[in-house]
Amino acid sequence: MTAIKGRAIKDFVARREEKFSAVLVYGPDAGLVRERAVRLAGFVVDDLKDPFNALELTDADIKAEPARIIDEAAALSFTGGERVIRVRTSGEASSKSITAFLTALDAGDVKTNGMVIIEAGELSPRSGIRKAFEKAKRAAALPCYADTPQDVRALAQEMGRAEDLQFDRDALDLLATILGDDHALTRSELEKLILYKGPKPLRKMASSVTVDDIRACLVPGVGDAIDDTAAAAMDGAPKRLADALFKAGAAGASPIAVLRALLRQLTRLKAAREHMDSGDSAAAAMKKLRPPVFFAEQRAFENRLYKWNTGRIDSAIRMLTDTELAAKTTGAPQRELVERAALRLAVMAGR
Repeated sequence: MTAIKGRAIKDFVARREEKFSAVLVYGPDAGLVRERAVRLAGFVVDDLKDPFNALELTDADIKAEPARIIDEAAALSFTGGERVIRVRTSGEASSKSITAFLTALDAGDVKTNGMVIIEAGELSPRSGIRKAFEKAKRAAALPCYADTPQDVRALAQEMGRAEDLQFDRDALDLLATILGDDHALTRSELEKLILYKGPKPLRKMASSVTVDDIRACLVPGVGDAIDDTAAAAMDGAPKRLADALFKAGAAGASPIAVLRALLRQLTRLKAAREHMDSGDSAAAAMKKLRPPVFFAEQRAFENRLYKWNTGRIDSAIRMLTDTELAAKTTGAPQRELVERAALRLAVMAGR
C-alpha cells in the first residue's frame, strides 16, 4: 500500500522515487495538483513540451483507445531517453483503463520507459482509481489538500529565501489571513509581491517584507475582496456583502476560498467568545487570539463579538460545513451555494 501522507509528501516531491513508475496526483486544490505533477514530470523529462518525450492524454483519448496508457507507457522515444505520460482524468471516467495498467505494471507485464502521472480532482476513499494506486506496489498516490495558514507561511518563506527576502512575523500573519487555500493563486500573489520588492538580481542586498508592503501590493486584489466579503457577512451588512461578493468573483476568488475565509472569521470569533464566556472582556479576549487582531480591525472585530454569541457561531459553522460538503459533492454551482450561505450569515448577524 503506497499512499504518501503527512511529512512524507515534502520528501516525495523533492526527488524522484525510482521504484515508482506511476503516480496519482489528486485533490481539491487543482493548482497544487498541477504544480506537483509538473515537478514530478520534470524529474523524467527536461522539456515538457517535447513532442516525443512528453505526452498528455485526456479521458476522451482513453475512451477512444482503452489500452492507450499501457501502450504509451511502454513505448520507446524516437529521440532516446525516458518519456512522461500525463493523464488528466475527471472522476472515474478512465478508472478501468488505469486499473488495468496498474495491474499489468505490478504483474511485470508492462515495462515502463519513464513515468505515468495521473492528475485528478478530489477522490473519495471509495474511488476506484485511488484504491488501485494505494494497493499497487510500483505506484503511489499523492494527495493535494487545500493550503492551511501554515502552508501559506511556509511557501512565503521558501519563495522569500530564494530571493533574499525575509518576511516580518506580522507580514506572515497578514498573508495567512488574506490568502486563501488555493495554492496556485497563493503562489501567483507571492510572485507579485516579490516583483514589487524587486527580484534578487536588481537588489544589492537582502531585504525584508513588511505589513505595509503587503497592504500596498496585495490587499487591493483577491485577498482584499475575500476579506471584505467575510467582514460584511460577519457585520450583518447585506448590501455591502453583495458588492464584496461581486468584487471577489471579478478578482478571480474561488468560491471555496470565500467559504474558508468565512469559516476562519467564525473560528476566530468563537475562540474570542469562549474567552468572554469565561469572564474576559472583549479587549482581553482579542489579545489572546493568535495571530492577534490587527489594530485597525479591532473595533470592527469587537462589534462582531457582541453580534455573535457562541450558540449562533456554532450554528453558522455547521451551516458552512454543510455548504462546503454540498459544493464538493452535489454538482450544484459552487458560487451560488457559497453566496447563499454568505447572505444567510449576514441575516444571522443582523438579528
